Amino acid sequence: MTEIKNILKLSIDERIHLVQTIWDSIAADTEVSEISEEHKKILDERLEAHKNNPNDVVSWDEVKKSVKKIL
Repeated sequence: MTEIKNILKLSIDERIHLVQTIWDSIAADTEVSEISEEHKKILDERLEAHKNNPNDVVSWDEVKKSVKKIL
């Protein structure tokens, strides 16, 4: 649990970089298991919702601003 406390002490930019690095390592892993049918269904629903309303989005800058308000 100490590791998590140390991670939470990092700046937002450092935490984002850490998450991106972790995600990239997962994506690069050739032994990653297949996505479950349930998750595929959720992704398909979200993609369809986006296709039906492509302007219903939030910019990355807006996301960062809202997170900074919380912190």
